[in-house]
Amino acid sequence: MEKKEARILVPVDFSEQSKEGIYQAIQIANETGARIYLLHVIRINLPPWNFMDDKERENQILSIEQALVKEAEELSQDTPPEFSTIVVEGKLCDTILDQAAQIDAELIVMGTSTAENIKKKIIGSNALRVATEADIPVVTVKNGCASKNLDKIILPLDLTKETREKVTDAVHLAKRFHSKIYAVSFSSTRDDGVVGHLKGQLRQVSDFVEKAGIEIETDFRFYDGNRRKKFLEYLQDKDADLVIITTHQQPEIVRFFMGSFAKEVVHSAPVPVLSIVPKGTFKVLTSMPGTD
Repeated sequence: MEKKEARILVPVDFSEQSKEGIYQAIQIANETGARIYLLHVIRINLPPWNFMDDKERENQILSIEQALVKEAEELSQDTPPEFSTIVVEGKLCDTILDQAAQIDAELIVMGTSTAENIKKKIIGSNALRVATEADIPVVTVKNGCASKNLDKIILPLDLTKETREKVTDAVHLAKRFHSKIYAVSFSSTRDDGVVGHLKGQLRQVSDFVEKAGIEIETDFRFYDGNRRKKFLEYLQDKDADLVIITTHQQPEIVRFFMGSFAKEVVHSAPVPVLSIVPKGTFKVLTSMPGTD
């Protein structure tokens, strides 16, 4: 049976942020052989579209498609990946999620803004919603933060079942990109029971990853009131290339996790962030040769 083509969806609004998403998708596609689908969302009921006749709209859409490919090819090095274009009317987030389902994408890659500029950029203000609502993995990357090589993968762990499920995905990712995994746990309490569980989990993860033939380093750190600051210091200390987090957490922790730590990581991390849906896998990598 013929293997299904791996597909990456990249929303593009021609901003510097979306260019960063294209560049990051190209780095992944070059390693995996995936086809990149460049998506531009338009609002036909708004100017200048609502002043155009059908022929003018058709020509304008053709011009956008050509501009999408040109921009992607300019960001490519050596031989560019295969590109397809989608120009469609709709609301940005809903359209991204809908098109990902329609083309059976295995990954969405989105450029986003910093937390300070989030209100100024349309694509940046919607990146978190896509990351938390998508049923497939989503990579979000801020301007100037794309990674050419995924040599150092950061794996923040807590005691939830969902966050532990991403360890297997991290192993597949590390095998594909020959990466080293850095597993880290943070605690604001010095309670012996909590600390013991976190450190025990780190040992289990270390054993699992090492048995898979992947190099791993573990770390445990206390923080006083500002986990975000401590985590960003850790990323800088390790010169990280990618952070893996999980979305769709248990209902009892969704307010805490998605409303706090994950949101802060997506908006603040100076490296790409891969948001993985629990019980899912990063198929665009695990389905490609070289991951066994």
